[in-house]
Amino acid sequence: PQNGRSVSSSPSEEDESYLAYRRLHKHNTPQDYQHSTPPSPVKYMLDYTLNRFTRWLRILGIDAVLETIEEEHERTHGGKIAMFDRCKRERRTLITTSYKLLLRKECPPGAYLLDPKSTSDLLEQTLPALLRTHGVELSPRTFLTRCVVCNGSIHRVHTDEEKNAVFVEHGAPGLADSKGDMEVFRCGGCGQGYWWDDRPSSSASRVFSQATKLLRMCLRGGVGLQHETVTDEKKRKVIMGAFDFVNVEKERRSEGSTARETRTELSVIQWLREERLSNPFHLRSVNGERRSGIDADLPFTNVTKDFVGCLDYIFFEPLQFDQICRLKVPRSFREMNASGVPRGHLIPSDIWPSDHIAVGARLRLKRFKEADGKNIDELPNANAMSRTTNETNKTNSKSDNANPAAHPPRCACGCVPPVLSLFEMAELRKKAREKKNAEEASKTIN
Repeated sequence: PQNGRSVSSSPSEEDESYLAYRRLHKHNTPQDYQHSTPPSPVKYMLDYTLNRFTRWLRILGIDAVLETIEEEHERTHGGKIAMFDRCKRERRTLITTSYKLLLRKECPPGAYLLDPKSTSDLLEQTLPALLRTHGVELSPRTFLTRCVVCNGSIHRVHTDEEKNAVFVEHGAPGLADSKGDMEVFRCGGCGQGYWWDDRPSSSASRVFSQATKLLRMCLRGGVGLQHETVTDEKKRKVIMGAFDFVNVEKERRSEGSTARETRTELSVIQWLREERLSNPFHLRSVNGERRSGIDADLPFTNVTKDFVGCLDYIFFEPLQFDQICRLKVPRSFREMNASGVPRGHLIPSDIWPSDHIAVGARLRLKRFKEADGKNIDELPNANAMSRTTNETNKTNSKSDNANPAAHPPRCACGCVPPVLSLFEMAELRKKAREKKNAEEASKTIN
């Protein structure tokens, strides 16, 4: 709140505060444009160390809640982490400077980590990157509509009695005489009072300048604006609200702008928003079961008290690979908990020691064929390979009738030789140790 009277003299047009004065002196405040657009869909929860960053988000009209000092004390002394529960309950995205929080099992997904040693300049670079990552589109009409103290909504005070109460509560009773000419606001949450003052040194002008700086910084950083493509000047002014003097295109093209560098990043974010993604491959899951021509994959590979779903996949191209076999994977809670122990299906457990069910398969690479359907062995430059392969197949057919197409470890056709798994290698080492121990024991007896 500002504790002084408004002066009648106006700043010159060369003064940077002139634009703020032009808006505020005519009582066209940002609150004149609020509540006509829906709030940002992204809501944030920040830890106690990010007080300044939280204020920036609130200035931009973004719902941002800060961890209280009591919650921070409880968290840092081994107690309950209230931020996790609040993020899940209110569907907020966690922003923190503690990488240890991200390692906690209860940490909500999508948490955003900031460098705890970030200076003010680094935080200014982080802000556009954060908003781009979450696809936030700014609405200048909603700037300065959230209380920077408690994140509540700011509403206009209309009656003289309410205005006078705001002035008295905030130690400025001398402004009561001019209450009829001043725009006064109050937070609906904590009751914090706000009023506009056109003096360059006033808190109102400073916060307006800060909002303008953040807007320009976001534009240069490639953050989108709602209805940015509108060309009609009247509509553009309505969309920009009290910040219609900011030249969006000029800021995008300004020196030091990172908008061009973020085109690829923004295109990826837009791509991820697509409901139906496609690729040029005809992939099949190794664990898929064909039902009516559609692959029905595993019902789950991760089972906890908070989540049940399939997170692990192996896909292959049927035109290039043959599936030989696959690991057996449970497809029901009954298979996970055959003994019927309460919550025995949750993993990890004594039966399933990992928090993910292992999926695996053995694939065999098919022989390459030309577009006309001829085998590569029929090509002139593959005669040597063909003879070697045929001789190898004849040799293998005598020794292994069950697999006439088996290849030796060093095959000329370029196939991948069979490789022992870690479990098979461990079993071989175990048998070797047992054999060695038996030989030493027999020597001792003799």
